[in-house]
Amino acid sequence: MEMPLTTGYASRFQAPEAVAAYEMQEYGPDSYASRMWELQQPRLAALLQQQQTTVGRPLTLLDFACGTGRVLAAVGPLVARAEGLDISPEMVAVAKSKCPRAHLRVADILQTETLPANTYDVITAFRFLLNVEPSVRRAVLARLRESIRQPDGVLLVNVHGNSHSLRHPALVWRRWRERAQPTGAMLNEMSAGETRALLRDTGFEVRQEFGFGLLPPTLYRTPLRGLTRALDKTLAERGLLREWSIDLLFVCRPA
Repeated sequence: MEMPLTTGYASRFQAPEAVAAYEMQEYGPDSYASRMWELQQPRLAALLQQQQTTVGRPLTLLDFACGTGRVLAAVGPLVARAEGLDISPEMVAVAKSKCPRAHLRVADILQTETLPANTYDVITAFRFLLNVEPSVRRAVLARLRESIRQPDGVLLVNVHGNSHSLRHPALVWRRWRERAQPTGAMLNEMSAGETRALLRDTGFEVRQEFGFGLLPPTLYRTPLRGLTRALDKTLAERGLLREWSIDLLFVCRPA
């Protein structure tokens, strides 16, 4: 039997208060995460259109670790069938209010046979990899690899904390500050190279990469936030700067 998804992610969002804080603070109006999502949405829509052209059939999509339905609400109307899966009942309850057409389930992907094999034309997995332990990342990606349609399914997965970005020094400081009084904050990060290796080792081939957000998130909480936002919007997805972007998006096919 696989290990259960008993991780910080799994336990963190079981309480209604944590879910509400995620909705109102992490993705509240004018937050850094919301601004990055504004940059990512057009690219995500374009990738779905590209996949539709590639496969030549109505798309079936799974949003894994769908949370409160942010991604699913954006991509659901663009596909023929949209499904969402998350381990938190509280998260899924919020997602149902946003995504009435989607088929939503609460389940631990590592404990139950929740996903059919060779089924999904698109699987999205946003803000998941950094919220779980490395061993769980591998186990989950292996399960998703089984469920993606062969040979032309596509996995869209992001890392929302690149260790080679300007966000890194702030996380080093926070880890040092919290060494005596941990707050439970998610302070994980991965480089683009580490992510590519993880995806390769779990049966995926990275076909495209995109980067969003070059400037430190702390600037979004200063009087320079307008200029910071404009610069990040201008520089989004620039190939030469991608390796140093804070939020990385990988487009993968089964190898």
